[in-house]
Formats: sequence, structure tokens, C-alpha cells
Amino acid sequence: MKDLIRRCIIDFVKEYEKQESIFTTWGEPLVGFADANSEEIKNIREYTYEEHFMPSDILENPTVIIAYFVPFTEDIAESNIKGEFASEKWTLAYQETNEMFTKINDYIIKKIEEMGYKAAVCKEAGNFDNHILKSKWSHRHIAKIAGLGTFGINNMLITEKGCCGRYFTIVSDLPVIPDRPLKEENCLYRKNKSCGICVKHCLSGALQVDKFDRFKCSEICNKNFNKYEKLYRNFENKKGIPKGGSQVCGKCVVNLPCSFKIPSKSSI
Repeated sequence: MKDLIRRCIIDFVKEYEKQESIFTTWGEPLVGFADANSEEIKNIREYTYEEHFMPSDILENPTVIIAYFVPFTEDIAESNIKGEFASEKWTLAYQETNEMFTKINDYIIKKIEEMGYKAAVCKEAGNFDNHILKSKWSHRHIAKIAGLGTFGINNMLITEKGCCGRYFTIVSDLPVIPDRPLKEENCLYRKNKSCGICVKHCLSGALQVDKFDRFKCSEICNKNFNKYEKLYRNFENKKGIPKGGSQVCGKCVVNLPCSFKIPSKSSI
């Protein structure tokens, strides 16, 4: 059953990017299954947000949370290395991935229901408390519990396919054995303090080795949004991109030893 869900997500992405209206290409997704009733989930409010939802707030009697990571391709990341602002290619990839997530989730939920089980997504995941800039549902933290990776000091999960990409989660009552969080750190700085390149790439100064200023990060993301507002409008009209655009930056995940793999010290 787990393999079936993985295959469905992988195949969906592969077919989705073949559409003429889609400009983004993605790598093969990673899929993990977090125990919806584990101690890590029960304690998630301690290190995310005190109002973070529990899986039982999303679905009655949940057993697992399906977490999946969709990597960007290297050309998208390379386009975002130079310049003060996020590249147009990076910005569009972010937006098209948002659109794709909605369709993947509907597809997977339907597949699960056809098997006689239930599934749902947290509709509040993308909504942030503007006073503290935190969400009531963290895809990344759940993906960590699902064993997809460990956090780098750039606050992104470093998976076996790196940290350039996006996450989503689906709560379900599927009767499957969940995956476990990774024990070994994938971030070189957290492992032996031999890296820290992502900090140097943060142009806003929001990211530092020992702290993160989410308000400075939000400020630069808002500047990127304003720069590409016309782009968003054009694609809303021509390609069906959802209204609103995306607040993006991504400088702290590109051109790193961990951008597309788990790094070794020799990769610095």
C-alpha cells in the first residue's frame, strides 16, 4: 500500500510536467509516512507553534501522515544563484508547484478513498499568523518525522535529494507501518561545523548560524513578490496559475553542497 502511494505521486508528477502549459520540470519525489500518533507528533507544538494542529484535527482516527518532497531540477536552482532577487524561473517553479500540489492531493485522496480509507489535507497549512509569521501546520516538520530528512541551519530539510524543492502532507487512516525519523544529521554544520555556506548566501541577514529572523526573511520575500506581481498576473490570465502569487527567495538553498544530495565534507 505504501509503495502504491509512492508510485502514484511519482507518476503524477512525471505526467503533470508533460503539459504544454507547464514550464517547470521536477525531480522524482520522495515519499514518507509519519506515525500520526507518535510522541514526535504529540510534541510538535513544543518546537513549531503552540497552536499547531494535531492530525486528529484534520481527520478522525488518523494513523499516518503522508509527507512528500518534490525536488526542483538543477537548472531551476542555477537560475536563482545570482542577483538580489529570486529568478523568474525559480519564482514560476514555486508557483506552478503550488498549483500542482492541489491536484496531486485531490488525486491521492481519491485513490485512498477508492481503497476504502479516508484522507484529508490541512487547509490552514499555507496561512500564517502575521504577528509571528508561523503556520498552524508545518509540512517540513512532519516530513522530518516521516524520515525524509533532517534540518539544515537554513531551516530546510536536507533529504537524500537535497533541499531544493517543496513539501506537502496528507493525513490518512491507512493501515501501514510508518517510517521513523532519521537519527544522523545531514547538515554538515550541525554534524561537525564544517559548512555554513547557506548563511553567506542570505542577502537579507535573516539567516545566521545561531538564529533566524523570520521578519527579515519575510521582508525580502515580499520584495520578490512585488517585483514579480506582473508576472503572476500574466500567468493567471494565460496559464491558469492561482491568484496571489508567491513570496519567495530561495537564495539559502541554491549553490550549496546539500542542494541536491546529502553532502560529504569533501563536497565543500
